[in-house]
Amino acid sequence: MDSIKTSHSEQIQDLLKQINMDIRHIMLKEFHKYPLTFHQFHIMKLIKRNPQINLTSLCGDLSLTKGSLSLTINKLVEEGYVLRKENASDRRNIDILLTEKGEKILAETKDKSREIFNLLTSALSDEDLKDITKSLAKLSASIEKAVRKNYVVEKE
Repeated sequence: MDSIKTSHSEQIQDLLKQINMDIRHIMLKEFHKYPLTFHQFHIMKLIKRNPQINLTSLCGDLSLTKGSLSLTINKLVEEGYVLRKENASDRRNIDILLTEKGEKILAETKDKSREIFNLLTSALSDEDLKDITKSLAKLSASIEKAVRKNYVVEKE
């Protein structure tokens, strides 16, 4: 039974890697005209979700060092997509906020991303999409549970 479960896990891992590579290839091809990298886009999405976010919180969310993330934030500030602002309740903290320009490019990029993904999944039926969504939600919950346990792997 364990070998069957391991085999399924390996197949899922391989499929997810292949899907990720394929989508990344398509997105890179389609997004060449946009000024954001995938990394910058992801960071801006996190900032959008949490308007009170600071560099320390972002580093935790992304598992990056302050040094490496500071370079990206500096670039986004230079390009006018984000700004640093003193936190109103704690002046020691500096919040990172999207500018109007950042909000606009993030919305355009998200719309294009959804359009592409809708095209990629258009051959699937509504039932197929529901099944995939349900299965991916279960996988996500399982992964989140493992993350909360700090990736503890039981040894046999």
